[in-house]
Amino acid sequence: MDTSFWFDIGAGAIALIAGIATGFYYLVNKGKMKMLLKEKTHSVKLPDNCFWQTHTRLHETLTELRVRTDCARAQIVQFHNGGEFLDGISMKKMSLTHESLDKGVSSELSNKQDILLSLCIDGLNLLLKDEPIMYIVEDMKDSWCKQFYQSSNIITFAFLPIKKHGQAIGYVMVQWCSWAKADTVEDEITSKELEDARALIEVQLDILKDKHGKKNKKKPT
Repeated sequence: MDTSFWFDIGAGAIALIAGIATGFYYLVNKGKMKMLLKEKTHSVKLPDNCFWQTHTRLHETLTELRVRTDCARAQIVQFHNGGEFLDGISMKKMSLTHESLDKGVSSELSNKQDILLSLCIDGLNLLLKDEPIMYIVEDMKDSWCKQFYQSSNIITFAFLPIKKHGQAIGYVMVQWCSWAKADTVEDEITSKELEDARALIEVQLDILKDKHGKKNKKKPT
């Protein structure tokens, strides 16, 4: 019998064995890969749906406000405690928590964190008026707050306090960084859009606060 016949049989047998080995290896490692993927999936913990959805809506509200007012930045800043002074008095601070930017506009996120409220008294006094009117930065009294606005290239702005049970817990703000756009702003439209956005933000923060409170509420013993 021709030796090529036996050669073909040997080659076929080797291929069959190699195929069985490959299939066995695939099945074993497929199971390991599934277990590894399952472990990795379980190790990732995302915020609860309420947190995720509420912050998504907050960003959407800001973006809509920015587009409708044609401003450079729309922001939510929230007040919070941040440690104590040596005399035991609590530090009152504020931080930028949400921001929507026009194209080509720099973010204030990195330099608007843990800012002492005492540095911004002149700006906060304007906020206490609770009026959605436009303020020109150049017309403000010389202060740290004015210099901070100028360093962010803010020409004019408007803001309203965000309230919880009548107390200001932060503010929503719109900023314009060019006179070309600032000069075309219609005060009535800006005022209405800012007030509407403020109302939506207060509701959304209430939902998040209530959800957080229920989650951390201890059962009576």
